[in-house]
Amino acid sequence: MAATTEPTVDANGASNSAVQAAKKKKTKKVVADNTKYQGIESVMPVVLKSSHAKGRHATAARDLPAGTLVSVEKPAAAIVRNQSFVNLCHHCFSPVTMKTHMRPKLDQSGNEVKGQKEKVALPAFSCGKCKMAAYCSEKCQTDHAKEHNVQCDALAQCNRIATAHKVPLENLRAVLALIGRRAVTSDLEADPKFAASTAEAQPTNYGCVLDLNPNRHYIGRDAIKDLQAALKEMLALVSADSRIPLSEAVEVACIFKSNDHPLVVNNQHISGLYPFSALYFHHSCMPNCVYVCEKQGALYVRTLADVPAESELTITYVELYQPREQRRRDLLLTRHFWCKCRRCSTPLSQSVDRFMDGIQCSECKRGVMIFEETKEVEDINELMTDISALDQEIQGKYAECETCPAKIEVTKLVDLLKAAITDYSNAHMTIQQGDLPKARHLMERFVTNYEDKHILHPSNAYLINTYTSLSRVCNQLGDVDRAIRYTTIVVERTLGAGGDAVPENYPRLSEYYMSLGDMCLKQAKKKAANRTPAGRSITRRYLKEAKSSLESAYKTRKVIYGDDSQKAAEALKLLESAKKEYDEFVKATEKKKPKKPSAAPVAAPQNSASTATPTTSA
Repeated sequence: MAATTEPTVDANGASNSAVQAAKKKKTKKVVADNTKYQGIESVMPVVLKSSHAKGRHATAARDLPAGTLVSVEKPAAAIVRNQSFVNLCHHCFSPVTMKTHMRPKLDQSGNEVKGQKEKVALPAFSCGKCKMAAYCSEKCQTDHAKEHNVQCDALAQCNRIATAHKVPLENLRAVLALIGRRAVTSDLEADPKFAASTAEAQPTNYGCVLDLNPNRHYIGRDAIKDLQAALKEMLALVSADSRIPLSEAVEVACIFKSNDHPLVVNNQHISGLYPFSALYFHHSCMPNCVYVCEKQGALYVRTLADVPAESELTITYVELYQPREQRRRDLLLTRHFWCKCRRCSTPLSQSVDRFMDGIQCSECKRGVMIFEETKEVEDINELMTDISALDQEIQGKYAECETCPAKIEVTKLVDLLKAAITDYSNAHMTIQQGDLPKARHLMERFVTNYEDKHILHPSNAYLINTYTSLSRVCNQLGDVDRAIRYTTIVVERTLGAGGDAVPENYPRLSEYYMSLGDMCLKQAKKKAANRTPAGRSITRRYLKEAKSSLESAYKTRKVIYGDDSQKAAEALKLLESAKKEYDEFVKATEKKKPKKPSAAPVAAPQNSASTATPTTSA
């Protein structure tokens, strides 16, 4: 996250003593010096600024059209997430080639079953010593050897150490990744070198990592003690010439936890530390930029919309189509700040956020019940000692309909929403259990109970998420027509929820467009054999919808990922296929119009008058 001047807290909350210690440590704010990072201004259209109000931040150097690249950064360190551990190369993050091996079969206790063997898929290239690093090729393994050798002995014991001290495994692996990168860095204090492409970019220097806010003062003492014990045992396994002091290891562990960017590359998950981006691109619930992961784990930041010169460049750390209070709590618990962006600061009655968890008026069936539920937080430390303070605000309060005089106690409104959330969770739990027919039944019943009976507003986030899941489930069950219908609802409501719920080129919208276009194209091909007038009408409609959706997918993907990106190429390929199918369909079904017979010339009547052709005056 950006190192703003806002106070921060730990994701697990802070003890009273930690909060009091943090208050005592408050010092006078100092405007940060941007000299170290100003090299980016010579290669990207940005201007770096600092102020008491915003801290460090990046602004547009000129008017920037949507899709403008404003930053390329390779991570100071990055790790493959636990769930993608053997699927990505730990050096370049390319997909790993798997090979099938035979090994003794193990029982539930991990003991070998005598005389039995089983087939297992393992990476073709991996470290045989620690068994904690996989690679896509021998070259990547060789190129990463120096950096990995620093970590290898400690990695081999990481699982055991993390379990013994109740510390997340990824926290320890992140520290080792930073130590490994530090060991191969010749000048730790060198200014970062910026470039306009992945090929030219260099990993951000380890020294820049220490510019980030660790938020350590808001972590409970017990959590710090567990982390210290785990890191002390782990550091003993790192060679003396590469080892860092325990205090520094704790510091960088806290920095990584507070400032990492969870990313998807090659459909797998990584977590990287990008100091420049974390320092200068602040969060907003109305962002004008987006960050995506490219080859080799590089972080690209592009504008999502046209940005006027001197405007601040912002990104988002949370899903935007969710209730305001949920966004704020997510940011509080994961990014350690209370969001006061323009969208979150606008009165709820005037904001698109009123629809996100909107409950319809039971009397007029049109308006949304409004309660300005969240007080502005002045002291985030006080809030974190008792986060239930937000819930206490609703006691004895009333929500009012935006279109009629109706009122309702906020506690009753919350009970309605809690009941909806419970039914929503039960339906989605069934998906995880693999019972798709039952999941579909429960979700369609959810729509009947809460939308058809006018309890939730049609743009309520829980309804939108239910339609999204219904689309996937129906597609998997083979009911593609219904899946198309549900996806269409999601797109229309996401775009039409009062405006400004998400940016026009929002990544999730792009995937909706892509999915909708793909399904429509497949259905059109499937139904093309029906040559009845009704069948031709359905085929034409699906082909037109496929073209329209894929045009939107191609447009948004160019903005998000770049004109030459693989994502844009995938959308263009499918779009060209849809256009071809449509043109061939029109050509095959268009009836040739019969030519009208030419009329015989009519002889002019003969009379005694002059036959001279009359002239017409102007």
